Amino acid sequence: MNDVSLNPVEKKVARMLSPFEKFIESQTSTGLLLAGATCLAMVFANSDMNRMYREVILTDVGLLVGSSQFTMSLEEWVGSGFMALFFFLLGLELKRECLAGEMQNPRQIGIVLSAALGGMVLPALIYYLTNLDSGYQQGWAIAMATDTAFALGALAFFARKVSRELFVFLTGLAIFDDLGAITVIAVYYTESLHLEALLRAGAVLVLLIGMNISGVRAAWAYFILGLVLWMFVHESGVHATVAGVLVALTIPARPSLQSGRFVQRVRKLISKFERRQESENEVLSDQKQSGLMLNIEEVARQASTPLQRWETKLENPIALVVLPVFALCSAGIRLSDQDLGSVLSSFVSLGIIGGLVVGKPLGIFLFSKAAVKLGLGSLPEGMGNKELLGVGLLAGMGFTMSIFIAMLAFKGQPLLIEEAKLAILISTFLSGLLGILWLALATRNRIDSN
Repeated sequence: MNDVSLNPVEKKVARMLSPFEKFIESQTSTGLLLAGATCLAMVFANSDMNRMYREVILTDVGLLVGSSQFTMSLEEWVGSGFMALFFFLLGLELKRECLAGEMQNPRQIGIVLSAALGGMVLPALIYYLTNLDSGYQQGWAIAMATDTAFALGALAFFARKVSRELFVFLTGLAIFDDLGAITVIAVYYTESLHLEALLRAGAVLVLLIGMNISGVRAAWAYFILGLVLWMFVHESGVHATVAGVLVALTIPARPSLQSGRFVQRVRKLISKFERRQESENEVLSDQKQSGLMLNIEEVARQASTPLQRWETKLENPIALVVLPVFALCSAGIRLSDQDLGSVLSSFVSLGIIGGLVVGKPLGIFLFSKAAVKLGLGSLPEGMGNKELLGVGLLAGMGFTMSIFIAMLAFKGQPLLIEEAKLAILISTFLSGLLGILWLALATRNRIDSN
């Protein structure tokens, strides 16, 4: 039976959609959307729409059941709920990298972990020392973070001139950075603990681990228990986003159908499908053909792991919706309320800018070279000192996670939060600009690697 070709209208639509699909799949799309959402938030905050913008993000939303209620402002829902999905994806990525990714190689882990450690310790130290006499030392973790989307989006401009290993190195670095940030959020920024809620959260976590061990792979089961865990973690005093990572670590990473059996079953189903094709029936009118295709799809699903499937399905929604929405709700800084001179000269801002723009690349560079010297690891192939410094500069684009930590560090101090946000925006811009310019110079004579 001949393949049915697309009609002229379908071909035109396909050609129209192709650029959008390529944009969505590209590394730069998330960074561009984040930048767009940030600019939009700034427009809202610095125009006549500011009052409406503030009213919307501060509107209480939640559930009311009789005399009981569970409500938070829209801004808090985005920070605690939407961002829990982002942390869930980070947890999935971390688990996959440790079980089957580049992080399996001890030498690769050694160099990436050393770089990440340097990129956290030195920026935090610069911030802390800068703020010794300011009384705002609690913001030391702001300068630790790396915004994976912005950093990879900027590096993607050089995708044809740098090796794939640079992307792997920066991704691993960002994952360990995020793991450090998660640990800090769970330990340092937990104001008070409610033991009963914490014990309930622990019981739900044990149940999730038991489901993994017993081979349960139903998405709805993990979703429901994950939601319950999120609520208990939120009530316990630990930041609710930590629940996202905990749930991710319990997601099964084993297929229910091994590769040998998968090949046998698929071959058998394809053979049956080919015999049905001889009847010249269309799939739409042949229920058996349609059933065979569904069976092939189910066998393929069984041969993959829930961890891989859910990570793939969540990548675009989180990159294209969750992170831009967080930026839209969090990055609206009213510049008329800020004295740029005093902001830039304040200890908080100097600590953040110094930590991200100077401390990040310097810490990553020095700790990486020390790791090589001590035999703890080696730089990836195609990565020299120039590329290492370029990656370090791009890692200083803290944005999303830095803003997130600033909102926790200065909770209840709106003026300080706004000041920190502005410093983070400046740092992200400077780090990105310096990183792009440095890599452009470092690769200017390099032939397209593809």
